[in-house]
Amino acid sequence: MRIEDLHNLLEELVAHPIETQWIEFKMGVGSITNEQIGEYISAMSNGATISNQPFGYMVWGVDDNTHEVKGTNFCFTTAKQGNQDLELWVRNLLHPKISFEIFEFIYQDKNVVMLRIPSAKGEPTHFKKKPFIRIGSNKTDLRNFPEYVRIIYNSLEDWSAKIIKNASISDLDTDAIVVARE
Repeated sequence: MRIEDLHNLLEELVAHPIETQWIEFKMGVGSITNEQIGEYISAMSNGATISNQPFGYMVWGVDDNTHEVKGTNFCFTTAKQGNQDLELWVRNLLHPKISFEIFEFIYQDKNVVMLRIPSAKGEPTHFKKKPFIRIGSNKTDLRNFPEYVRIIYNSLEDWSAKIIKNASISDLDTDAIVVARE
C-alpha cells in the first residue's frame, strides 16, 4: 500500500465519530498486552463481518477519545512475546489462519502502526480457541451472541450465484449442459 493510501485510510478511520466493531485505536507500549492484541484481532475480524466491512483495523498512535493522531512508541514488527516475535506468536494462535497486514509509517511526523485485518469468512476468527467480538466499547466472547455467530457462518459468498458479464452458453461444458437438462 502506498504511503498516500495509508494516510488517506488513516484519515478515514479517525473521521469516524467513535470506535466501532471493526475499528480500534491504541496509543503505545503498555496500552494493551500481547494477549489482548490477539483478542482484538479476533474481535476486529469478526466485527468487520458483522458490519459488512472487508477489513477491521487496529491503529496505534491515535487517541481513542479525541481520534487525534499523536504517534506511538509501539513497533509491531520488533515486538516480542517472550523470545518469540509477537507477529509469529499471534499468527500461530489465530484460527483460521488470517493474513492480517502490518503497516508502520510516519503521518505528520508521528509514528503510526496499523493492522489491516480481513473480515471473518465462513467461520469466526478465534484467538487461543476463543472467538471475540466488540460490543460497544467492550471486547467480549462472541459465543454469547448466537445471532452474530450465525451471520459469520453464513458469510461465505455463493460463487455459483454470481453473474459473469459477457458469458454465454458456449462458455459452459457441453456435458454439464446435458446433465443439467436431464
